[in-house]
Amino acid sequence: MAGTHNPFREAIESGEFCISCELVPGRGANETSQQRLLENAQRLWATRKVHAISITDAPGGNLALLADTLCQDLVDKGITPLLHLTCKDRNRNQLEGQLYAAQRTGIQNLLCMTGDYPSTGWNGRPRPVYDLDPITLLQMVGSMNKGMGYPNPKGQVVRTQASDFFAGAVVSPFKWTEAETLTQFYKLKKKVFAGARFIVSQVGYDARKLQEMLWLMGDAGIDVPLIANVYILSAGAGAAMNRGAIPGCDVSDAFLATLREERDQSPDKGLLARLQRAAKMVAIARGLGCAGVHLGGPDLDATNLELILDMAADYQRDWVMHLPAMSYPQEGCFHYYEQDTETGLNAPTQAPRTESFADDRDIQGNYRMSRRFHKLFFVPGKGLNSAFMKHQRKLEEQGGRLHPHGFEHRNKVRLYDCMDCGDCGLYATAYTCPMVHCPKCQRNGPCGGSKDGWCEVYPGQKRCIWFTAYHRLKPYGEQESLAAYVVPPNDWSNFGKSPWGATATGRDGYARRMWLPGVEPDDAADGGIPPADDAPKVW
Repeated sequence: MAGTHNPFREAIESGEFCISCELVPGRGANETSQQRLLENAQRLWATRKVHAISITDAPGGNLALLADTLCQDLVDKGITPLLHLTCKDRNRNQLEGQLYAAQRTGIQNLLCMTGDYPSTGWNGRPRPVYDLDPITLLQMVGSMNKGMGYPNPKGQVVRTQASDFFAGAVVSPFKWTEAETLTQFYKLKKKVFAGARFIVSQVGYDARKLQEMLWLMGDAGIDVPLIANVYILSAGAGAAMNRGAIPGCDVSDAFLATLREERDQSPDKGLLARLQRAAKMVAIARGLGCAGVHLGGPDLDATNLELILDMAADYQRDWVMHLPAMSYPQEGCFHYYEQDTETGLNAPTQAPRTESFADDRDIQGNYRMSRRFHKLFFVPGKGLNSAFMKHQRKLEEQGGRLHPHGFEHRNKVRLYDCMDCGDCGLYATAYTCPMVHCPKCQRNGPCGGSKDGWCEVYPGQKRCIWFTAYHRLKPYGEQESLAAYVVPPNDWSNFGKSPWGATATGRDGYARRMWLPGVEPDDAADGGIPPADDAPKVW
């Protein structure tokens, strides 16, 4: 609905300090909890201090009422919603249909996310989808804002009515390893390239890391507002975050001890202390230069919101004095910049990047061999590339897309556990297969759930493939290449067919990559094969 009043968008685009409030639906259609949520939303909105009510999409992977439904209820009540749109449960067609429904009902604001890995479901854990990632989802939203094009039965391109979505994305600034910090930033660059109009930070309690992300964005010329996540944290929720039970949310041992002390030594179980901390975080976020705050937590209601904002206004004048309320880094935490000894925040000088796994056999695996193979066969004009590609095209012409490729598949199974998806993404992740070794199939960067380099789904057992890719490329000084291009979603018409044949004929994601501005494809990275005429197109 173009032209509809949208306070959230208007605040962000005008530079007004933006405030959104996050509410979490549960299971069931008409349970009293859902009614209480709507009543809470109405009371929050009635304060006239909120620009959007944000509705989550099954956080923690726990099933809940569709966020779309509650967002439609909010629209009907004259409340501006911010719809969380995740990739975990729907393929690209379902997401497109969901967006048409949102367009039809007047939902404009979207927060595009990977989504927490599904944890519970009817009769067992459900199969996750992750057909798109936040970057390709943002690209789909951009296509819809222009009018989605699709071929009709006569082969003519027709377009749907243009939407007016205002889409943003999420970043996790509070990672404490070098690889996770920088790969989060690399993915953020791709999200902005794909059309993110605002960025919301993940939950965290380290002001220096929040400032670090603001500075990294500034150094890269990323002129997109960052909204700080302010979660009103109790000792119980803090304990869950500390043990990694809530993906992407981090609480250090020292902070958890503080939360427990506040709970045990006050008659209100620490409520006033956590409201004061939230108010100080609002003041700190504003002082650091954030464009707004995204408030959440079980204690968030209209009364506490007003109290938080009133206290934040008092704290604002001397916000630097209140930095200890948001200074709980993990022990040994990596920071991109040196520390300012006076404020405890960052100094403009870059810190050394000493994290190294160059000699770790589990991390490096067979990458050196894979790298040599890639340069020998896939770098245009070098090695055996010309003859190899000619041979693959000949096989395609003689046997079609279903020509036998057993030799290729057997060796990829042995080396990379290949599932024969046919649209190989090994090149994008330093030969760590995103389809097999990432439970969320992330081809464009890490999700926000990794912790200390470990996968969200298999903590302590399986490394995040993007942590691995960073440390495979770092010895060659090529880790920045992880931010060079956007990989399109897997084209499943290639499933069970030769990836080498798809590469040789320009039918895979390798040929359809989109390079970020200022990045010059070099011989070591660019396949040199243009997309085929019948390859999937972005309409």
